[in-house]
Amino acid sequence: MSTQKNNTDDIHGLASDMGRLCMNELYSDVVFLVEDQRLSAHRLVLAARSEYFRAMLYGDLAESKEREIRLEVPLEAFKIILEYLYSGKLPLSILDVDEIIDVLNLAHFYGLEYVERAITNHLQKSTAVSNVCVILNAARRYDLDQLTKECLKFMDNNAVNLLKHDSIKMLSKESFEEVLRRDNFCVPEVEIFRSVCKWRDNNPSEDIQTLLSLVRLPLMSKHELRHVVHPSGIFTPDQLLDAIDQINTGINLPHRAVMLPGEDVASEKFHARRITDNVMQRVIQLGQVYKINYIKIVIRSYDVDIPCFTVDVSCDQIRWDSVGTYNCYEDTPDEIRFTARTVHYIRIQYISRGGRNTNWALQAKYLA
Repeated sequence: MSTQKNNTDDIHGLASDMGRLCMNELYSDVVFLVEDQRLSAHRLVLAARSEYFRAMLYGDLAESKEREIRLEVPLEAFKIILEYLYSGKLPLSILDVDEIIDVLNLAHFYGLEYVERAITNHLQKSTAVSNVCVILNAARRYDLDQLTKECLKFMDNNAVNLLKHDSIKMLSKESFEEVLRRDNFCVPEVEIFRSVCKWRDNNPSEDIQTLLSLVRLPLMSKHELRHVVHPSGIFTPDQLLDAIDQINTGINLPHRAVMLPGEDVASEKFHARRITDNVMQRVIQLGQVYKINYIKIVIRSYDVDIPCFTVDVSCDQIRWDSVGTYNCYEDTPDEIRFTARTVHYIRIQYISRGGRNTNWALQAKYLA
């Protein structure tokens, strides 16, 4: 135990001694000119810690023969990179997201994979509505796949608040396109249209046609198309008429829906509630539009008449799709599985009036 403690103390002591050399003129043999400051450094330390600096300081580049080297990089971010190269420390907890992104830019440029991984882990834990757009831009720019997935998942779960926040204007066009392509980005389509308009106002030089192609006009109401979209002049009358025709037929509507594998979205946890309950039917409204492929009904008790009913699902309470029938007279399974579809309402329609006193529980899920 004592030997292990001594070794640990030695390692900490070595890191501390090396850290004191950082930006210290003592034994320095190179100076970096960054913005308005002169930062002293040691070629051997930097070359030992980084292939990039090894090539710069000991390779065939002109800098290898220069005592002073000017770098066009952010000052504070470069200081943090130097501190890491000397001591192994990354003070991410005291930096804001913009400062961390600056460090990430340099870490990627200098090929410091450990720093990239550390920043990725930190940003995954620090994601918020106010910064997720900036983080997603950086994650996509440097092909940080896991961080990109976490950002998109966070955006899906906070879609309404995200579109209300000014940070949406900070998304790159490519990042915004990726967000709007997602079926899981579930928010009223009229709000998506408004956010695209807001983004355009903040990025007037950008061509927004690809963004507009991702706005799903048939998911808006006719009132929204006429009184919000039409006055903007962005879409042609023919495009709006085609959307209205698709709304009228209800065929191939490009629904957005949240998918939560294994979660019972018909539970109070997800804010499901009964909106109709009479002698012939009960209608449950889910907290939002979900993609599901499984409904289970558990009959707890019933009085005189044995309950028989059909189970239908809908997004708008206008067009209903039957997904199964439950009949206690027969050996009908209480689990109903069907092709995954988007659902906002579930209707239990009784075949006999006796179902009104039936006590039952309902589950609705997406099963992978």
